[in-house]
Amino acid sequence: MPRLSLAMIVRDESKFLEGCLESVRGIVDEVVLVDTGSRDDTVAIARRHGANVYEFPWREDFAAARNSSLEHCTGDWVLVLDADERLAGGQEAGLRDCLENAHAAAFTLLVRSTVVLPTGPSVQVMPYARLFRRDARFRFEGTIHEQISPSIERSGGSIPPTPLVIEHLGYGEGMDVLRKKADRNLPLLRARLERDPNDAYAAYQIGNTETMFMRYREAKPFLRRALRPGGLPPPLEALVWNLLAEGELRTGAAADAERCCRASLAIAPVQVAARWYLAGTFIDRKDFQRAIPPMDEILQIFFGSRPPPPLSVSVDIRIEEWKILQIRGQCLWKTGDAAGALRSFGEALRLNPGDAALQANCAAALRAFAPATTQG
Repeated sequence: MPRLSLAMIVRDESKFLEGCLESVRGIVDEVVLVDTGSRDDTVAIARRHGANVYEFPWREDFAAARNSSLEHCTGDWVLVLDADERLAGGQEAGLRDCLENAHAAAFTLLVRSTVVLPTGPSVQVMPYARLFRRDARFRFEGTIHEQISPSIERSGGSIPPTPLVIEHLGYGEGMDVLRKKADRNLPLLRARLERDPNDAYAAYQIGNTETMFMRYREAKPFLRRALRPGGLPPPLEALVWNLLAEGELRTGAAADAERCCRASLAIAPVQVAARWYLAGTFIDRKDFQRAIPPMDEILQIFFGSRPPPPLSVSVDIRIEEWKILQIRGQCLWKTGDAAGALRSFGEALRLNPGDAALQANCAAALRAFAPATTQG
């Protein structure tokens, strides 16, 4: 079997590190951990798990720290995780298939995060190149929100998708944690954009951060700046359109949000987010009939087959099937289709039988439907 190295950079991660290392125990052949100045028990925990620990003086450059970790790896392949991430269980066979692949240079894994935002919890799925061959040509780029895929692609290497999942816990701790990260990241991103005004990726990241905190008007100029021709790869360009759609929808510009959703779908047809926002633009305008087809497409594409197809957008959202069926039923109800609403509510209730609101929806639809059938 090819050997697999885990490469990590950490600082004061004693809260999360043990869980991360436990998730890869017996899967990776070595753990390379670069510490950038921890003052807690991070290093002791790492050594207790048999990690090879190296120090790297922090210099406001995430890519430099990541590349330092790669220099110490000895495996044939490298897996990159953060301390607040875990490799989801039961994936050993799929991971082994990747390591035995003779052609791919890297693979994307799905990083799944529950993000607690002011608008409520949101489950996001991001395909990232986290598993790649150890190769001197493959190096991270960017002082902040560093990426390795550009160097892999420049070398001519392929990065096929996988359904393998990394669970990310760090965004589930609430807005205070997100604000601390934003306070750390935004100055670095703004400095990067000042050095290179054409850096579309830095502009996107600033706009994305502002959107996260519902500062939609502040986000918009940066997101528009990120859309300069050729500035971003198509999956990321589609994401920028989704962020713009979210901002337009939440500031009352549903027609503009619809245009953004359609621009995103034209680039990346396999995604939930643009369709979900598109349905929202019609619901906002009380055009309930037109809100139904985007939801039907989500149900067909992502719940009609297993496993779901690879995403064509950089970051997508996940909506539970029962929730889509519930909103769909409410839209059918608004159009006067009590029978259709009852079927949709019934399917939702089958998937989530304890939900009181769904039970009430079903009961109301049944009361409306029963007289109609009696009269028929």
